[in-house]
Amino acid sequence: MMSFFDDIYNKIFKGKAEGPAELIHETLERTSRESESFLAWADSHKRTELLTEIYNAYHLKKKGIVAKLNLHLLETKYSNGFAVTYDHEISSDDFRNLFDYLKEKTLEFDYRLAQNDRRIIDRESFEEVIEKWYLKPQALEQEEKKTNQLYGNILIEYVMIDRKPSYIKLMANIYQDRLYSEALPFEEFIEKLFDRNL
Repeated sequence: MMSFFDDIYNKIFKGKAEGPAELIHETLERTSRESESFLAWADSHKRTELLTEIYNAYHLKKKGIVAKLNLHLLETKYSNGFAVTYDHEISSDDFRNLFDYLKEKTLEFDYRLAQNDRRIIDRESFEEVIEKWYLKPQALEQEEKKTNQLYGNILIEYVMIDRKPSYIKLMANIYQDRLYSEALPFEEFIEKLFDRNL
């Protein structure tokens, strides 16, 4: 069994400790090129087509039917969501724009951006990049002095492996606390999120 001294010695003199190493942790901000790409995409039929494809895949998956687009449902007592696996028929720019769109659309529902960051992690055999938008409801007090949690806190992550798109995940995490209102149905959130009207 390795002693405490051996462990410290190995960390100092034999390179990095075992496990993943976080190379960069920074605030997530878009370049002007990325912002322009998003604005053009958001006003295009490519946006409508991609949202429709994800919306249809989501509802097919709920019925146990496999769609062309690889989508996973995430359902627990306190969390609901989905993950969309990258498809090579979608450009990497459009996939990133989808990630940003999910955040922008959620902001329309009385949410605020609470955290936005990018982490680059060395997993030894590959490099993982995780971009994250974390949104919380605006502190809207209801008549019974409870805080309106709307659909819960919304976590949106975009994961890349070796700088190539891998998947986008969206989770709604609800509070089970008497200080908060009962969460609104996740299905209602999905309908609003994938409203394809230009």
